[in-house]
Amino acid sequence: MKRLIFILLLIVSITAALTYPFLTAVVVEDGNSGEILAFFKNNPNQNFSVKYIHSIHKTPVLETYHTNKKGEIIQTEMQFEEFGIGMPSGASGNEKFVEKDGKYILTHMNRHFSELNVRVGQVISNHTFIIKGKKYPFSHFSKPGSWVRIKTDHLNVWEWLMGGKVLGKR
Repeated sequence: MKRLIFILLLIVSITAALTYPFLTAVVVEDGNSGEILAFFKNNPNQNFSVKYIHSIHKTPVLETYHTNKKGEIIQTEMQFEEFGIGMPSGASGNEKFVEKDGKYILTHMNRHFSELNVRVGQVISNHTFIIKGKKYPFSHFSKPGSWVRIKTDHLNVWEWLMGGKVLGKR
């Protein structure tokens, strides 16, 4: 009887450990189904960037973000080479706008998002995460033209092991 109780407690403990969501990550999920496509461990205030080629003026854009303890994604900087549709024309609030080495840089941004919705480029955009200096093209985990949602989430061990492509080191 003691052995049966021990085995049941062990099974319950292992199940609880595998299913309790305690690992914080930035998650990329399919915008339609919610399926986890990719994720990376991200501590609050650790920067990550999304780089892409602007679809109209066909020049690089680099957007830098970090997360906070509330799980929000905060845009802190944007670099681009051409003014045009979707590009800022100046700074607002405490932001600073400078031109350096042929690039326009908007810094001291403090734009909070609960999630980022991205339509993955089909031809030119080449959306790419930059995490700790390493590049991860969206095309490695999503289809061109697909809609992905980027957000913070808490994953359990099972999701961490089985859910999507892991970006960066575990």
